[in-house]
Amino acid sequence: MLLFLVLGLSACVHPWSARPELDARSQKETVALLPRVRLWSDPALSDFLAVLAGRPGTTVRIVRDPTLALFSTPAGEIFVHTGLLAVADTEGELAAVLGHEAQHVTHDDAFAAGEPAALGPILRPPTASRTAVAIFGLDLPLTARAAITGYGARRERAADAAALEAMAAAGRDPNDALAMYDALAAQAALGGEREVFYFGNAPRLAERRASIRALIASRVSEGPRRPSRVKLDRRLQPVFLENAYEEIRQGRFDLARGQLERVASVVPDEPRLHLYYGELNRLEAQRAGSTAEREVELVQARAAYERALVIDPALAEAHRQLGLLYYAMHDTARARDELERYLALAPSAPDRARISEYVSELAR
Repeated sequence: MLLFLVLGLSACVHPWSARPELDARSQKETVALLPRVRLWSDPALSDFLAVLAGRPGTTVRIVRDPTLALFSTPAGEIFVHTGLLAVADTEGELAAVLGHEAQHVTHDDAFAAGEPAALGPILRPPTASRTAVAIFGLDLPLTARAAITGYGARRERAADAAALEAMAAAGRDPNDALAMYDALAAQAALGGEREVFYFGNAPRLAERRASIRALIASRVSEGPRRPSRVKLDRRLQPVFLENAYEEIRQGRFDLARGQLERVASVVPDEPRLHLYYGELNRLEAQRAGSTAEREVELVQARAAYERALVIDPALAEAHRQLGLLYYAMHDTARARDELERYLALAPSAPDRARISEYVSELAR
């Protein structure tokens, strides 16, 4: 089932009467969108991404959403989902897509493309991206065009060309762009119907890959290249980890497991890594096809939570999840002990009242 039926978003209905009109509409949409998405606060990372985009000082907002989205506002702000960041393997790959998006700002494509058409009707399956639902629920056509349909084949190819030239001029290997779009295409195929954004759209990605290949073959200036491809694993490890948790919450277990394994290869003793492995096993137990499979998953979940607490005994969430697991297993004493530890470590937890009810029940 398609998530959205969007009609003519990239069509030019009529040109803007003046630039201030576009700026005012764009600002209004951004103000409406921000409270409806969950942002990742890391100023240093945002600054790093702005540099990779070739626009130091630009505001880059990182959105906690595992879908593949990257878009810019007419004012120059860049929004990027953790899901897209988690696909990149190197700085060059990330610079390729950030640079493409930055070129839309440089070329003022939002203004040149004219006013977007109204949004089409909306379908909202339970797996819908939080950001996508907000864009359509709030009726944000400028944002929808930037994030979902793009600016048309000609402007997108121009952004490809300019981004690749900028990469070459900076000493980066333009082949990193092809590697990134290949990785996005593979991830989009695994992501299914939730991938409604431009950078998760199979036909649009095919266009970008074809465009990049042609440009690399015939149009990109040659210049000095950096001697090595700088890996992103350590710099973006917290993003990869939390994005894996978002995938778990959305039930995309295979994608989550792959991202957890990526983190484990770099920081195997990260306590939250094992907490999230526990969550993955716990939820997989709910989908187990047999009692035996369910028991195996629950044993693995318990071991993962316990491993997290060996590394960090003060990790409150691990105590809570282990306590709830013991509760489901009817191990009253251990369940109460773990939940009481959780309450002691997280006195202001939003679920304190609910967990306190469990503890009271277990004390009877």
